Amino acid sequence: MGTAQHVGDVDGRYRRRLRSLLGFLVDQREDAVATLPSGPAQLELSRYVTVMERVVEGRPPPPPGPRARLQSLSPHLEVHCGHYRFRVGDPDISVAEPFPVPDWFASDTWTVLRVPLEPGVLGADEVDAWLAEWGDSALLFLGSVGSVTHLDEQGRVRHRLALDREIGEPFEAVVGGQSADVETGEARAGDGSRWLVCRTTVPSPSGITRSHKAVGSTTAIAVALPLGPDDAGRIYAGLPVADTALSLCISAQFDPIASRQALDDTPWNRALNELVGDLWAAAALWQFRRDPARAWRAVPLPDDMRDSRDPVAALERLLLDRARAGVSHGLVLDIPGYGPLGLDDLAVEDETLVGVVTEEEISRVAERTAVLPKVARDEDGRWREVLADWENHDSAVPVTVDLYDALRLLDDETRSPQANIRLAAAGLASNIYSSLLSSRWLVDSSGGRHRVPRPAEPAVYTDAPRGLGASLGFSREIHPAFLADTDEARSVRTWLRKREALLTDADAVAVIRRLAAIGAAGSGGPNALRLTDDQLIELRDGFARVPDHERETLGRDVGHAIRLQGHRYDRAGKREDIDVAPARAYLPARLDSSEREESFAFAAGRTAGLVWLRPRYAEVLQRGGAGMGARKFLRLLGAETAPRLRRHPGARERFTQSPKGLPAEVTSGPRARTDALRVLEATFTLDDYESPDLRAVASGIAAEQDPQLRRRRAAALFHVLGRAWSRFSDHDEVDAVYDYYAWQNQGRTAAFWLWQLRDTPWLDAGNGALSAPARLRMRTTGTVAVYGADDERFLHPEIQQLVGRRSDVLRALGISAEARTEDLVECLQRLRRREEEGGDRDVPAALILYQALAERAFGRGERASGEMSLGSVLRAFGEGSGLVLTDFGWRRPSQCLRGAPLFGPLRAFAPTFPGSEEFWQRLAVRLPTVDDATAVIKELAQQDRKQGRDEPDGTTQSIVLETLKMLAALGRTHPGALTAKRLGRLPL
Repeated sequence: MGTAQHVGDVDGRYRRRLRSLLGFLVDQREDAVATLPSGPAQLELSRYVTVMERVVEGRPPPPPGPRARLQSLSPHLEVHCGHYRFRVGDPDISVAEPFPVPDWFASDTWTVLRVPLEPGVLGADEVDAWLAEWGDSALLFLGSVGSVTHLDEQGRVRHRLALDREIGEPFEAVVGGQSADVETGEARAGDGSRWLVCRTTVPSPSGITRSHKAVGSTTAIAVALPLGPDDAGRIYAGLPVADTALSLCISAQFDPIASRQALDDTPWNRALNELVGDLWAAAALWQFRRDPARAWRAVPLPDDMRDSRDPVAALERLLLDRARAGVSHGLVLDIPGYGPLGLDDLAVEDETLVGVVTEEEISRVAERTAVLPKVARDEDGRWREVLADWENHDSAVPVTVDLYDALRLLDDETRSPQANIRLAAAGLASNIYSSLLSSRWLVDSSGGRHRVPRPAEPAVYTDAPRGLGASLGFSREIHPAFLADTDEARSVRTWLRKREALLTDADAVAVIRRLAAIGAAGSGGPNALRLTDDQLIELRDGFARVPDHERETLGRDVGHAIRLQGHRYDRAGKREDIDVAPARAYLPARLDSSEREESFAFAAGRTAGLVWLRPRYAEVLQRGGAGMGARKFLRLLGAETAPRLRRHPGARERFTQSPKGLPAEVTSGPRARTDALRVLEATFTLDDYESPDLRAVASGIAAEQDPQLRRRRAAALFHVLGRAWSRFSDHDEVDAVYDYYAWQNQGRTAAFWLWQLRDTPWLDAGNGALSAPARLRMRTTGTVAVYGADDERFLHPEIQQLVGRRSDVLRALGISAEARTEDLVECLQRLRRREEEGGDRDVPAALILYQALAERAFGRGERASGEMSLGSVLRAFGEGSGLVLTDFGWRRPSQCLRGAPLFGPLRAFAPTFPGSEEFWQRLAVRLPTVDDATAVIKELAQQDRKQGRDEPDGTTQSIVLETLKMLAALGRTHPGALTAKRLGRLPL
């Protein structure tokens, strides 16, 4: 083939034309229409040239028969073979001029096709570029063309396309519903690319014609699966006509479009697609049996599909469906030791488990025969993508063992510590902690296996058996594999340290934090640590290293986690030695800072239920050199010297995002609390507290048979409460509320624990009888003046002498040094009752009581000290015949008037005293009105008429004069009140 120098146009136009020309030559050679130079071949050749020329010129090919032209590259095509030569041109065939074919190019027996080119039509560089673009794979399906070589004029090779072929083992396949013999072979290119080429001949699709071509009884189809790195996919009709995103090559007698750059969308091509799909599926299964690792590259994936409706895209989608529905179920692999197995019989591990678990473990977890062998997996991991796609489309796939499944292996005691570390590190990398916390995979230095200690578990691992953890007996030395210098071991160690399950360098603070976590979780029973004296001393010394801001919180929690020697008393007063948590125990008198008879231990005596630490710890904790003293350390651990308060367990959530409320009616609750809340029209109290221990001690004091000891114990309890009053006073009052859509505040009242202490009869009265604090008062000059010297409700003088300075506690319990409002009201009630029973009227005593009441500041609700509210006083004064002592006897506030008794014996007036005006006004006693005055004057006139007096006596004159003065005063302040209608007919 001659060439001319390249001049100008390098846009690829001539390259496309050359491709069409070579396509014509190959088609002629491959189809073996005739053997040159016979006559029929000349006619047939003329037809092919015509088609080729039309394609080169960019026009669709005409029906067979028209004369051809090669004007786009050359007007002629010459054929030379020995002494035979002719030229095919427009319009006919003629004898070609002799052309001396160089000996290095071909001998006389060769048939040479020559396209004479005009200068500048096509350059040698363009031919090289075109051949490079096609590559060796362009010859994949050419059975008779072994190579294409581009030579220069001296016979030197400029470019060469060639493939070496090796015949393979044939196999049978079902193509188009019929059994077909499939020939196989391997094609190798000079650059190392390799393909498995599978070809067969099958019956042509019935009832379908080709575009401008005859249809034979059979048609040839072939596929080539890549065996090397070349992923370029192409569709061939002899030579490549279209690219595909799939890593495979396909050849059939497709009908291309005129430019041979794509397939035509025809029924013939669609029918060939179905046949190609059958052959490709069979070839893929054949390749999976021979070389499965390379077979994955030829399997389509959704990402390979193009969003197009052209015939190539349709073929790609068809192969994707065949892979899912056919290849997956038909794929069989030869597994060493097991023989042929389908994918359903195999297992694979998740990517996170690569190198973490063994194949035997994978198959055991998946409950499958074997694992997909490594030799059946490609290095690029396409096999995982293919299996993932198949799994999403109900295809046959191996069982995938993910990290969650594999973590069950942590309980396998046959696994080595190193294997457990690798698996645990994989779980940590994926933030999967549940299996790590529930499995027994931690190994100690003796080989024992354990779970990861939970925060509330008295166990911890150390790098060496020393320090506080070892002394307390709950640390274990971890296996050396966990201390190895590997990424996996470091990851596990870091996680264990964050959970404070692994300690290094004998860290006492970390051990104390672990103990505190145990205590904070409320652990007891088997998790509690019973400490010896030496362990307790070492724990105390460890607290010296705890930062100050953590010490108090950690101390109380540790006090819940450990057990020390203690005792308690049963209901019969018998002592019982027990192990106690310091945070739930009380200090004995020996460890209390107060005098013995002012300690809580003395006040409690042998009260049942309370637990006490042994006094011996005073000596124990003196050992060990400098450090916290026994009392300070045990108090740090939560031991108390005063009764504990706790939130009342009966409180319930009434409204969301609001504090809990304790109902007014509580089983066995103080009746006085219920009554006080009813007065306030409240139904609940908020954030209320109780103290079972305090009530138990008060009841124990009440049960004491020795009067002197009982009074001394009662005094001791006063001192205990007084020393701790800063804590108790934070919870001595609570909000009283009404539940209506939300908590409606109704005022303040005493806390539940204080109501209980007030209501329990545990204090001796002056006569020696037990009485509730709320009914007692201090004996003072003022209270004696009000109640008398022999009142049985005075606090016993022995107790008063011992606790007189505890005014805050006395006041909270309602024991006042002054007369209380309730007592003053009761005194008035006694005066009225005595008079009603025939006794003398005691006006001076009543005036004293009224003056005392007038000095009280009545609030809206019950105060914490128990004082009556104004409403309660009003109700008391209005009950029965009333508590206002007038010249007419006892009256209710509504039945009398206040101020000077200007109406004399005609109207009842409340007594007057300093401050009486405001007092009676607050009790709703009203002032005289114009109507009262006119009514009195009329009554006086009627009396004079009845008695026949022409002139009023002195008493009447005095009353009338005072009444007129009152009316005059009203006329000045309220002139509208004095009307002619009211005063015009007065008998003056």
